[in-house]
Amino acid sequence: MGLVLLYTGNGKGKTTAALGLVLRAVGHGYRVVIGHLMKTLIYRGEYVGEYLAIKRFLSDYVDVYSLDPDQHLTPRDVLTMAVNRAREVKPFLLILDEVNNAVATNYLSASEVIEVIKSLPPEVNVVLTGRDAPREFLEFADLVTVMEPVKHYFDRGVVGIKGLEW
Repeated sequence: MGLVLLYTGNGKGKTTAALGLVLRAVGHGYRVVIGHLMKTLIYRGEYVGEYLAIKRFLSDYVDVYSLDPDQHLTPRDVLTMAVNRAREVKPFLLILDEVNNAVATNYLSASEVIEVIKSLPPEVNVVLTGRDAPREFLEFADLVTVMEPVKHYFDRGVVGIKGLEW
């Protein structure tokens, strides 16, 4: 089984850290599959920056799945699509973005996510992100990083900055 990396906590940077691994992996010519389990790719009527960059520069290496309001997808649907693609192409990296939140809000169970990870080809490394990581993920992961806020511009009312937040 590949490594399981977990980024959690209330601080900013969990998805950003995972996307940094995408750049690193693609830089070495590796494939990546991303499943955004609790997010769409559109914010304020525009595509989010990470999706635009992937589409523009990395589309030969990266497959992206996310909630699509037009298709009425659920987090379980996105998980299934991303995992099926990972089984097909055997990427170096599978990112399950916001999977912790999907478990915390009862869209998925921790045990079913862990079983899915165990069923992946052994060369697939998995990244789990989101607040409120369940205890089972903390115990199961090979790496756990907790992002804790110290100071945030949200506290001053600064929100949704294009290029920083989306």
